[in-house]
Amino acid sequence: MKTIDFTKPGGFPLTQDQLNYLQSAYKEAINAVAAMGGSGAVPVIVSGMVVANPSTGDYSITDGWFYYNGELIRCVASSVSGASGGSEAYISIVEVSSPLVFFDGSTPNVINEKTANLLVLPSGTTSDATRFPLVGLTPFGKQFGIANRDAVWKSIAVSTSVAEGGVTGTVYYKKDYTANTLHIRGVLTAANAQNFAASPGSLYYLVASLPADCTPGSTGYFVATQYSASLFKDDLGISWIKQINCGVNSAGQLFINWIRPEVGLGSYAINLSTSIVLE
Repeated sequence: MKTIDFTKPGGFPLTQDQLNYLQSAYKEAINAVAAMGGSGAVPVIVSGMVVANPSTGDYSITDGWFYYNGELIRCVASSVSGASGGSEAYISIVEVSSPLVFFDGSTPNVINEKTANLLVLPSGTTSDATRFPLVGLTPFGKQFGIANRDAVWKSIAVSTSVAEGGVTGTVYYKKDYTANTLHIRGVLTAANAQNFAASPGSLYYLVASLPADCTPGSTGYFVATQYSASLFKDDLGISWIKQINCGVNSAGQLFINWIRPEVGLGSYAINLSTSIVLE
């Protein structure tokens, strides 16, 4: 970060170059913080800018700031009507410059202010550095959240012994660093379901182990759903089964409370879809 030490004695040489250095210092720092919400190619709301649409074609927006094309721009509270039937509400960016009288008598335009407000334009008007559709505004947290979670699903192939149900399938997982949660999904099929422990002494069976950075501080439990629409009875022929208990412990082990089904049902599948807080 750029800084200037003004404490040195001897008469600081204040020049236009030094003032420009100060200006670039705060602009770079502010824009760097705003860029956490996105690159700026898509306009990102940093503060304020609450949009209201009380009736068809009528829009209003409150004061606020947004980041666009590498700049932090102030939005002025404004309202428009008639943004329908071939017209659309846009954010219009306008820069106004005013002069100062220099010591040599010249009056160059050096005071610049860039602001934005609502404007109605024909639908399909091309976006550029001076305008974009109101619907194109993105909340700050959206891009921040996308940037702080795994971009792709990681996977673990599951294959257990016949004695432990002959379970096969794939477990997919993705970590959200902002929310500190782990998302799990997948479909697992027990081809030898009659080999699971008999009721009432059913067991939790290990099906996969997650990496160290995807383990909760304490066991997180969730419920998987039988993959087909129908239900089946347990091996005692008493309870109708649709859901199966599952969990991930602090060692990252994914375990499932597989239930032996009624006689005659050799296999069944379950669907996993859950989020676990990584405390």
